[in-house]
Amino acid sequence: MTMTQMNVRLDTRLKNDVDAILREQSVSASDVIRTVWTYIADRHEIPQLETHSQEEARIEERRRRLAIVDDSAGYVQRELARAGVIDAAEDPFAVPIRDSTYRRLRDDMYEQRLDDYLNMERSDR
Repeated sequence: MTMTQMNVRLDTRLKNDVDAILREQSVSASDVIRTVWTYIADRHEIPQLETHSQEEARIEERRRRLAIVDDSAGYVQRELARAGVIDAAEDPFAVPIRDSTYRRLRDDMYEQRLDDYLNMERSDR
């Protein structure tokens, strides 16, 4: 494989700062450039790099979205408690009142449906 040398103009302070970071990571500037060039060659696109402020904005947006999800989950729990289905004073995962389990609640529902069906007025009688 033929190798090519590249010359790049950088601010001296920037170069020194980055060189120190790369030394800490045991990576050379050539390794970083080769990795970026390989990425571009494989994907035919430039990697999405972000500034520190862009990263902070992305993280804040993620936190905002997670808060919406948390609040939505809390909404369901609050509505179930308001309807008397769960006891909200219990643990955060609130168990059904009267020690009902999912199976028991499901069976009760089907029994109620069967009773409703058996007791409904029929026009064919």
